[in-house]
Amino acid sequence: MGKQKISPGFAVRLTVVSVMGILVLLPLYWMVTGSFKVMKATMIVPPEIFPKNPTLENYAFIFGGHFPAFRWLFNSALVSVSATFLALLICTMLGYAFAKKQFYGKNVLFVLVLVTMMLPRQSVLIPLFQMVKHLGLLNTFVGAIVPIIVWPYGVFMMRQFIAPLPNELIESATIDGASELRIFRQIILPLSAPALSALGVIMFMNSWNDFMWQSVVLREVESWTINVGVATLAKNTIGGSNTINYGYAMAGGVVGALPVTLIFFALQKYFVKGLTMGAVKG
Repeated sequence: MGKQKISPGFAVRLTVVSVMGILVLLPLYWMVTGSFKVMKATMIVPPEIFPKNPTLENYAFIFGGHFPAFRWLFNSALVSVSATFLALLICTMLGYAFAKKQFYGKNVLFVLVLVTMMLPRQSVLIPLFQMVKHLGLLNTFVGAIVPIIVWPYGVFMMRQFIAPLPNELIESATIDGASELRIFRQIILPLSAPALSALGVIMFMNSWNDFMWQSVVLREVESWTINVGVATLAKNTIGGSNTINYGYAMAGGVVGALPVTLIFFALQKYFVKGLTMGAVKG
């Protein structure tokens, strides 16, 4: 058999995709290699593509007792897992109501949900902070979790996925005497599993990577998440210094990015499946 020829068009597309892949991975590579450099080596010109004298000094500093890094990781996991579970539950319930229930003002309310997706988060930061403050939830994990669990995109996504599901299933269950809770638990949730898996991955990554709201509501060092802690590592404000140490910052970035990266790759199959099934149903 002769060798298969590569068409010029395929070669061009392959080259473009390869270049784009390198450009996307370059900042990640720079962060990982920079975490093994001392402060001076991160600032030299021309920069070191490969660390000439790799060191674990930055990681030793993070986990050496100067900062409660393990506590920050636990806080991030607690906030992210709790927010993801509650968001999946609430977004699915709201999506089910918008998709299968008839009530006064349904279309208007759904349009308002879509409108909130267009608002920049900064526009609601002050009123949201005032609400949390008056409820006495500042510097608490409840205050960090509750404002992010009703995610407009999650409601929209679940509504779009549930809408094409056969109404006959719900009608048959209703005739058989099934309650709304049973219909939701035994019919809607199992059939929505692909969308739930995709939304779960997205929500977990968003809540883990959240910095703005967590830095506003979490005030004490012991209650910080890893993202707030990493921002502190860059300037070492706990130690009273204003000098930016990029070695510490990059090492902290690697520590913060590693868990969510591993989770994404572990659940990548379910994430892609959920998005593709939702696209086909839509």
